[in-house]
Amino acid sequence: MQLGDTSIPVSGSVKSLGVTIDSTLSVDEHVDSVCKSAYHHIRALRHIRKCISDDDAKQIAVSMVSARLDYCNSLIYGTSQSNIAKLQRIHNTLARIVTCTSRRDSIMPILADLHWLPVVARIDYKIALLTFKAMTTEQPGYLRELLQITRPTRLLRSNGHINRLHDNVARTVFASRAFRHAAPAVWNALPLEITNNLSSLTVFKRKLKTYFFSRSFSRD
Repeated sequence: MQLGDTSIPVSGSVKSLGVTIDSTLSVDEHVDSVCKSAYHHIRALRHIRKCISDDDAKQIAVSMVSARLDYCNSLIYGTSQSNIAKLQRIHNTLARIVTCTSRRDSIMPILADLHWLPVVARIDYKIALLTFKAMTTEQPGYLRELLQITRPTRLLRSNGHINRLHDNVARTVFASRAFRHAAPAVWNALPLEITNNLSSLTVFKRKLKTYFFSRSFSRD
């Protein structure tokens, strides 16, 4: 790029509020950045793990690593399976360090015992929570205006779909990652007992966590 007599190199990515945004919006660079930072703290935790209690290890893991995985993770919705796998490996490694378990042990019972949702469920949880807040508080406005509650032509007691969201189906995989499509996809997949009661954030979060926990760790 040329500005007057000065040549300005064009960057393939930019970092804003801790999120790395690349030119294709693939979030590949952001995921790699999160992984690099997370592994740094994981190595540090591994060095001191034998010197601290289980509760302290879990608290450090959640605050130093899990918080990084969850930060703006709604932007990762619909990303490649490769990126999801990278983030899940970090979560699995962290869980094994906290619980002092071997790589040979199955990871799902370990995550269940810690009450840690898998990465995909954590992303869906965040999107559902953002949707709830946008619908109940009307804030932030730029998200609320993307949501449209479906109004059935005939309100039947049997249908019970009070707070379902309308979604104009995205024509491309890339477009389906946008909040206007991701929010209805995640929200409408939730049980009616969760979406039809928007009176309490605390109750909503508890029911939402229980639902995703049951879905993730069901033994059926």
